[in-house]
Amino acid sequence: MAIGSVYILLNPLFPRLVKIGRTNREVRKRAVELSRQTGVPEDFVILYDEVVSDVEEVERRLHERFQEYRTKSNKEFFQLPPRDAIKALQDIARQFPAPPLEKAAVYDLLPHLKQRFSQYLDPKIRGVRFLQLPGVSYLEVTRQATTGGPKVISHDELPLSGLVVSESFVTIQRDLQRNIEKLQRLHEYDWIQISDLFPNEIANEIAQRWEETHLAP
Repeated sequence: MAIGSVYILLNPLFPRLVKIGRTNREVRKRAVELSRQTGVPEDFVILYDEVVSDVEEVERRLHERFQEYRTKSNKEFFQLPPRDAIKALQDIARQFPAPPLEKAAVYDLLPHLKQRFSQYLDPKIRGVRFLQLPGVSYLEVTRQATTGGPKVISHDELPLSGLVVSESFVTIQRDLQRNIEKLQRLHEYDWIQISDLFPNEIANEIAQRWEETHLAP
């Protein structure tokens, strides 16, 4: 059982064909990834999403409920009115409420990142926190393009092996400390593999230097 988001997407060219899927990352980024695929005529639009405590089970129940409307058994597309998909997701999500982020154990990573990687960090970044909850952990990144402008906050699960997953709130502080110790040992090359804290051009330079050093014959 893992916390995540179940989403309903729509491509404007096919108004009665919805995509019902799940992700452990930010739904917006997942929609962008899908829109970039070859053969997608228009960008996907996020109609609705819910953060739930068991993302796989919620998705499974939705797919099961609308099985007869599925276009192909190996695809997540369903030919039905979007409002029906949204209503079903709302109903099922109520049975799997996710723990509120206010209950998360939190560590402010920005001072460490500024000390180690100030020359690499995206200048738009205003905050980086690591959040630990039972079943999941997130990197919360706050960006602000201009002074006084709107702040954009994203929550992304880190694809990093070895992170401790808390089974309950009892061990959450201890697990948080273990994970922070692991994160603080990461080098710049590690960070570009698991996050977008550095701008693309800088990340490419880091990758090139690493490959020249470690992959050279």
